[in-house]
Amino acid sequence: MTKNVKCEKDLIFWHAFNSVENFGPQTFRKLAARFSTLQKAWRSDRSEILAAGISQKQTEKFLEFRKNYSPEELFSELAKEKVGMITINCEAYPPQLKEIDSAPPVLYIRGEKEILANKSIAVVGSRKSTDYGRRVTENLCRDLVRAGLAIVSGLALGIDGIAHQATLDNEGITIAVLGTGIDDETIYPREHFNLAQDILSGGGTIISEFPPKTPSLKQNFPARNRIMAGLALGTLVAEAAESSGSLITAGLALEFGREVFAVPGDIFSPQSAGANYLIKNGAKLVSSSADILEELNISRPAAASPQKIFEPKTKEEKIIWKILSNEPLHVDKIAKITKLDTATVSATLGMMEIENVIRDVGGKNYIKL
Repeated sequence: MTKNVKCEKDLIFWHAFNSVENFGPQTFRKLAARFSTLQKAWRSDRSEILAAGISQKQTEKFLEFRKNYSPEELFSELAKEKVGMITINCEAYPPQLKEIDSAPPVLYIRGEKEILANKSIAVVGSRKSTDYGRRVTENLCRDLVRAGLAIVSGLALGIDGIAHQATLDNEGITIAVLGTGIDDETIYPREHFNLAQDILSGGGTIISEFPPKTPSLKQNFPARNRIMAGLALGTLVAEAAESSGSLITAGLALEFGREVFAVPGDIFSPQSAGANYLIKNGAKLVSSSADILEELNISRPAAASPQKIFEPKTKEEKIIWKILSNEPLHVDKIAKITKLDTATVSATLGMMEIENVIRDVGGKNYIKL
């Protein structure tokens, strides 16, 4: 019997044990050391479980769980939720993640599991991102995708969501690591439910170590961070405050011997304090994707086809185009500088947005793309 066939046959018991509260990597190791299969472990008595080194409290919790749940019925629920799974003894388990001591014994998956073996970088940051953080994340993800890297993030609001969306916009591969179940009912945050569906339809993957129906619990998110850090070659902190969970991910990446990158920000901005702190303490300063690719020894992609040069179609477009830059400029300021009336400026900006050469970054402030 091949390793993968054995792996598939034993899946229902891996899922059953993983559904028992607080049965983590160390518990699975103890069971694997004592029993030839998890099927035998599931059917063993109290004394045998205790003899495997499982604590009295955990043993009682398992025995109570076993009385109330059937492994076969639990496993059948995965199919209903369209959720797959792989275990750490399966060939499909991501090799990068397997290297860390705290690698999750079970991963639940929706999407293409093969891409978990791709070279990837984790992109994380503040949930309360600024326009600067958005622009940095979009530009870096675009270039990293073009270099062939998959983008790993946590589907959270702010930088995480921007990283996923920027990857999709550039036809790249993105992996979302959740701290909840990955079934439709419990994908979190709910504001990013549609983004999660876009990731799947775009050829990406959503993974979690937590079984379907696991709700959003505060203690699960630091655990989720280790998977992001372990899955990737390095972690990029695009923007982060001093208290950001992104710093936890960065710390874990260092612990795992992975690279840590950070984008410097405004010294007066609280949202940049965390990234600036990381740089002061040895993180690689990133001002372009080349800084990351060089550190990871990944070849830069051949120059992309030249972008279409914007040719203003009207006198008003020409005047406005000349004064815009990558620094936001308010519509009233544009009207004042160009000496055009506000209605004309607004209409012209609207046409230029349709041309996809400028963008309103919020509050009628415009930048060039």
